[in-house]
Amino acid sequence: MKVLIVGATGPTGQELVKQALTSGHTVTVLARRPDKLSVPQPTGDSLKVIPGEVLKLDDVKGALTGCDAVISALGGKAGVFTSCDVYTKSLDVILKAMKELEVKRFIACTSWGTKDDPELPYLFRWVFKPSILRNVLANMEVMEDTLLKEEEINWTVVKPPRLMDGPLTGVAPLTMEGQLVRGLPGKVHIDRSDLAKFMLDCLTTSDWDRKLVAVAAGSCAVAEAAAEAASSEGNSVDGEKK
Repeated sequence: MKVLIVGATGPTGQELVKQALTSGHTVTVLARRPDKLSVPQPTGDSLKVIPGEVLKLDDVKGALTGCDAVISALGGKAGVFTSCDVYTKSLDVILKAMKELEVKRFIACTSWGTKDDPELPYLFRWVFKPSILRNVLANMEVMEDTLLKEEEINWTVVKPPRLMDGPLTGVAPLTMEGQLVRGLPGKVHIDRSDLAKFMLDCLTTSDWDRKLVAVAAGSCAVAEAAAEAASSEGNSVDGEKK
């Protein structure tokens, strides 16, 4: 498949480019600073890097021509007093370009908890979301709401928790439609490598078409099982603490 990746020079974007090439996709990258892309240039024409701005329609259309799908790994800067509109502004341009060129598949990455949920991890819900993440999450939420109303584009939004930089694990992530993967212990995460693989897998399955899908590392399920086992060992048959 021929894929346009935006946000490719960030840590998740680099993983997307690397794994897309390894999987046999033909990749076009649109980047303001192409020199920041650290993925080695493969032989042949499987990777094309185009300098340009994701907020400029002509740049996006030029990069998108001939592609079958768009994957966005764009990220906004967190901060209490840092404004964020990159998600909504880039979406407006990307959707317009896709419609003009009749490209139908769009995959993007946001975060757990763009809308409030009582099961969100405590620190995320009560410390980070109201402070350093508030503007980023608010803009992500508007982007998601726009896509939920979108009728012409087949979209998927992948929503990870805390991102780590570990290698590809080969373990399928936990998934759940909505704001989070429920029933996990407080310290949830996913490696960017596993996130990138899941996003690329969405190109070849219809399971998550037109859905917001929360993900978490498969190892989080192991931690949950261990916690449940420890809790069981700490209780007598009648449920009272030993």
